[in-house]
Amino acid sequence: MRFIPPLRSIHRLASTTAARVSPMSRPILGPAGAIRLSDDEEKFVSLLDKFAAGLEPPVECRIAGGWVRDKLLALPSHDLDIALSTTSGYAFAESFVNFLHDNHSQVNTGRVGRVAANPDQSKHLETGTTTIMGLECDFVGLRSETYTDSRIPDQVTLGTPEEDAIRRDLTINSLFYNVHSRQVEDWTRHGLDDLEKKIARTPLPPRQTYLDDPLRVLRTVRFSSRFGLTIQPDVAAAIKEEDIQAALRTKVSRERVGIETYKMIEKNAIGSAELIDTLGLHSSIYMWPTEPPHPRGEAIAAARVLDVLLKREELVSAAPASTSSPLLWLAAAVSPYRGAITQVKTKDKPVVGVIIAESLKLSAAITDSVAHLFEAADLLDPKLQTGSRSDIGVVLQHPAVRPWQQSFVWAIAQRIVPTWQGTWAPEHEAILQSFLALKARIVELGLPEAIDLAPLLDGKEVLKLLDLRPSPLLKVLLDGVNVWQLDHPSGTKEECASWLLAEWNGEGRAKFEASVVTINKTGKQRKPKEPKGETKPKEPKGGDAKRKP
Repeated sequence: MRFIPPLRSIHRLASTTAARVSPMSRPILGPAGAIRLSDDEEKFVSLLDKFAAGLEPPVECRIAGGWVRDKLLALPSHDLDIALSTTSGYAFAESFVNFLHDNHSQVNTGRVGRVAANPDQSKHLETGTTTIMGLECDFVGLRSETYTDSRIPDQVTLGTPEEDAIRRDLTINSLFYNVHSRQVEDWTRHGLDDLEKKIARTPLPPRQTYLDDPLRVLRTVRFSSRFGLTIQPDVAAAIKEEDIQAALRTKVSRERVGIETYKMIEKNAIGSAELIDTLGLHSSIYMWPTEPPHPRGEAIAAARVLDVLLKREELVSAAPASTSSPLLWLAAAVSPYRGAITQVKTKDKPVVGVIIAESLKLSAAITDSVAHLFEAADLLDPKLQTGSRSDIGVVLQHPAVRPWQQSFVWAIAQRIVPTWQGTWAPEHEAILQSFLALKARIVELGLPEAIDLAPLLDGKEVLKLLDLRPSPLLKVLLDGVNVWQLDHPSGTKEECASWLLAEWNGEGRAKFEASVVTINKTGKQRKPKEPKGETKPKEPKGGDAKRKP
């Protein structure tokens, strides 16, 4: 017989919660059948109802927030937050899974994880997490919160459904689906109507909502841009207030800011950029100690230009995935800081990358990729189309340019932004057409495939061919092999080896050796050593000393 953890504490708190619900406090109920459950959801809800109702006293279960919203909008959703009339979500989840194992063994379940209460990570009550029939489930108690001067509540206690609903960011995210009655409950009395009318409204007065937890500002932007919500005037006015923006800058971890920002870009990049601009949030999200060297308005200008460019089929059709990357929109957001340099651990770093790393705490890969876009914009030039196949290919192979289709879009945007006045002008079309001509030349030369081909000769083969030992010279020689290969698309391995050997035994050797650049321990380039047999004579001691005959 499987051990089921004792539920005495669950029972006691469940009955206490029930007593706190005022008879006059009733939700607005959604119409019957407002939510259509899938077969798995129907089975899950039935089993959860059966288990919870069978406890003594029963535990009330409500699916909360995003799942309810998405189901009402007929959107797919597989993440369920189950709000309970008990504090220990973990104990409840473990008992429920054990109940399923013992009585419904055909139901697939995962292991039950415990997320301890951790206010810094927005986990204020112990949560139980598991997977049931492919549904990701979090079980946690209904919450009531009190705040003073932090986004972390001073006190979190077991709450009523109404108390839990009003502590949330928006009314549309405050809806519950009662597992037992199979009805949608709107305890804020605005959520259902706001969802239908696409309105962003806070359950409590917006200043209280945002000062209690300033992260809700970013969540308002994210959901408003994602669902096309109209932000209520009092909500927009509160977001613009300096004390609320100061709270966003100082009381919310930059990791949380980065997570919300990245999510809003993924869902609706241009919509979120417009709201950030309209609400004056740019300096509170993309923080830096000094004002940018270029107008802050260039961020929204770059976003609008990107929005136009990414709708041009002839530009993005070849690589839709790379050209729709959030990296382009992050670059647009930090573009007012283009060209600015700061020192990080004695090394010069572009500010555009440091903002991504420090203000949003995004990964090193994302940080480097955003900084590379600005470098790539300087390397990609329509004039390249008059160059040789290797001239173009080497630029496309540059680490900062890869993937080149993405960098291509950003290079065009960077040339258009300085003259952008809000509408697409003939001069902008001319810039686009010049880059499209370069793109056509790239395709004509077969470079999209050629730049990724393995070299005809690898390092070991070059060293053996020229009877050399490993040294910085090898990179120069391999670069030469790469250029030859790009300029001779039909060339063979043998032909490449013959060319390299002839160059090494002829005038090409001096050019190869002169191109060697090494880096010393301080990160500075060192000049190549003088060729053997050409050392300079030593100066005699003393400025006017004469050399002996």
